[in-house]
Amino acid sequence: MAAAETKPEQSNKELSEIRKEVIEARNLVIKTDSLLKNLHAEVKAIGKRHEDLQKRQWISSGVAYAIFAALCVAGAVMVSSAKTSTAGAERERLEKTVAELTSQLDKQRTEAAAIQTSQRAAAEVYRLMTNLPGDERLKGVDELVKLDTSKLTQLERHALNDKATQLRREIGDAAFERGKTAFRRNDMKATIEEMSRFVAMNPPAEQLMETSFFLGVAYNMEKKHDQAVPLLTRFIESDRKAKNRDYAMLLLAQSLQETNQLEKAMQMANDGVVQHPASEFIPQFRGRIATVRRAMSGGTAAAPAAQPAAPAAQPAPAPAPAQ
Repeated sequence: MAAAETKPEQSNKELSEIRKEVIEARNLVIKTDSLLKNLHAEVKAIGKRHEDLQKRQWISSGVAYAIFAALCVAGAVMVSSAKTSTAGAERERLEKTVAELTSQLDKQRTEAAAIQTSQRAAAEVYRLMTNLPGDERLKGVDELVKLDTSKLTQLERHALNDKATQLRREIGDAAFERGKTAFRRNDMKATIEEMSRFVAMNPPAEQLMETSFFLGVAYNMEKKHDQAVPLLTRFIESDRKAKNRDYAMLLLAQSLQETNQLEKAMQMANDGVVQHPASEFIPQFRGRIATVRRAMSGGTAAAPAAQPAAPAAQPAPAPAPAQ
């Protein structure tokens, strides 16, 4: 009996333990399942966060690439713009340089053409002064006055001027000698023509003073008293010791009277008497004084004093230059 009662108790105890183990196992399964579910949820959440992080990385990479590309494009645009600007400035500078060089070249061509024209004209002038016969060579001198010598070299200008000076001297001296010869022949028209030609040659001052005597006398003899007055005055005032000065003063007094400058005529005649008391023309001076005095008083003038002949044998020498 006791053994029979003991077996059911052991069986109940074993069942109780088995039930307890089953319950614990069940609880463990439930707990494990809950843990698995939580782990799955966490894994899923981690995956989602990883996907979000990957998306953000992709977006960040895309934005970074976009910004980098934009910076590259901007840099390229800036570099291209800078190169374009530099190229434009360089082009403008080169175009300006080309324009300046072209202008200088045109100017040099124009100057070269002008120099060649001047040189040809100078050669023609020199030919006229050299090859033409006699006084026709003066055409070259006249052309030289018209010639623009600024385009010629200094040597060319000197050659032309020296030739012109030589030609003037040569032709002028010949005209001067012909004028003196005509004066001695009492051919006053020829004297005026030749001496005027000589004056046109720009003679030296001492020869010009001598020429004033010949021209003044010739104009007086031809009754061109208005032209005689300045020439005779120049000769008289140039040298008080000049030969034939008394004769020039006598003729000047007459020309002054004929041009109605009576006071000057009276003064000139009186000066002739005072300054040349031993002159052979003293009677003519006195006669001129009387004639001018009657003209100044309004009386009827008597016949003028006889015109003295020109001293053809001894033409006036050139006055000595001022000391």
